[in-house]
Amino acid sequence: MLPKNVQATIIVLFGLAEDWADNSRKVLTEQGHIVYSYPFLPLAEALALIEQINADFVFCAAEEPKYKLLLDAIKQNISGLPFVVVSRQADTIAWLDALQAGASDYCAPPFESTSIRWILEAALTSKGAAV
Repeated sequence: MLPKNVQATIIVLFGLAEDWADNSRKVLTEQGHIVYSYPFLPLAEALALIEQINADFVFCAAEEPKYKLLLDAIKQNISGLPFVVVSRQADTIAWLDALQAGASDYCAPPFESTSIRWILEAALTSKGAAV
């Protein structure tokens, strides 16, 4: 369940391997979020989808250059949308690279309820502070 100060959010997953997508969808829906999962899409199609479903968060596989292109397109077209890069391995250099590119956060499986909740709350707090 979500803490009282965090409402259900709409989260879209892009490019996550099936096992990652299944695990993260399970954790996120147990917390009360609405989750959509897609392979990487052409940029215009991904942006249209994000706007159509009114996504609050994007979780995206750390597949370069795809995630960086999507992140750049989102930053240019959708202000303040939290973007979390998901990698197979926790790698400090890749984490710093993702943050420098403009990602809100970086995470690696396994997706545990506590860590996902922390990522969402941190992004919401940061988004609220930026408004």
